Amino acid sequence: MAAMEEIAKVTATGNINVDLASVALWGRPGVFRPAYLEYTTDLVRNSLQAWQHILASGGKTFFLQAVLQTLPGRVLVPLFPPAFFKQISDAFNASEIGIAFNSYNPLDGCEYVHLNPRARELLTQKSKRKHAYDKGQPSRHRERTTYDDITPETVRDGLWIYQYGFDQKRGCFLDGAYYRQIMLAELVYATDIFVARPISYRWIGPMPTSQIGIEDLKTEVGFNGTYAGERHQIALINRLVEGGDLSAEKYHQITLHEIEIAQQRGFMDYVFEKLEVFDEAYGASMSAIEAYLVATSELIKLDLAPVQQA
Repeated sequence: MAAMEEIAKVTATGNINVDLASVALWGRPGVFRPAYLEYTTDLVRNSLQAWQHILASGGKTFFLQAVLQTLPGRVLVPLFPPAFFKQISDAFNASEIGIAFNSYNPLDGCEYVHLNPRARELLTQKSKRKHAYDKGQPSRHRERTTYDDITPETVRDGLWIYQYGFDQKRGCFLDGAYYRQIMLAELVYATDIFVARPISYRWIGPMPTSQIGIEDLKTEVGFNGTYAGERHQIALINRLVEGGDLSAEKYHQITLHEIEIAQQRGFMDYVFEKLEVFDEAYGASMSAIEAYLVATSELIKLDLAPVQQA
């Protein structure tokens, strides 16, 4: 219901051009606003830094680069109240479902995986390593990945997008989706993983020829590249176990059930969400899960049949 209300707010007039102009000029109440005042401040600061660099370089400045470096990177200001992040943090930590999300710090080059108590409990049970997933513990699966708690502050870190710019006082965290959109390494104890992805592994339709199309392609290539890395690791372990190169007592095969969107969405579709897309993804995911449960129940019946006959 909340998703429908948010979509309705963004598409208030029903005219996509008017709605886009409204979002561009005024932002979204309680979500973000254009960085009008901050843009001016950042422009002055960047210009002063550029002139200092020019004067200190002794005439060896690349002027085009210096000019471009004056343009501010912060174009939006987040408006989420502190209570919003606390509400999410409290809901995640109270959930009986294991929840994990990630954030990324470019300054130390590390990813932080934030776990709720249930996720930490399940991972600890499966790994049989008592403190492996405690706050501050490094991942054994991924170098430069550390486990952390879910707090209002880490929720904020996990929702920080490039367009907000960076505040040295707050820290330099980014939405972990930029770094690793789909997290698979934490699920290696499962035998079956259902992956519902908002993009396809391939570009659907003719290759883009416009700048905005290329920006969309860059986003999708980046997301697919990080996903492919973990996907291929799982495929490699599967082959090694099947071939007997790895002990089946310590390793097991994992089946990935991949549900990917069957349509090409444009760059502006990240601004204007469509409920039909969510419904399509939900329907496809549920169909795949139901088919798996039916097949699994049939296999159990086959396994039990000799016992019942005896």
